[in-house]
Amino acid sequence: MKECVLYDRECINCGECLKCDLDPNKICDNCGRCLESHGKEYNELKIDAIDLSGDEYENWLKIQESKESGT
Repeated sequence: MKECVLYDRECINCGECLKCDLDPNKICDNCGRCLESHGKEYNELKIDAIDLSGDEYENWLKIQESKESGT
């Protein structure tokens, strides 16, 4: 099954992920206006949480541990 990119569930083909961030009544056409830098050299992204649970993190930890131990 296809996973939803916005919510923790299977994709139900609601189309919400296709909506424009600046105008929710419009389907995104990849114009890039939402990514404009307004003269900045780079954009910043505020991270409000990091999810360290789940299999992916556990697998990453095992790989890091094996790299450190040289096995």
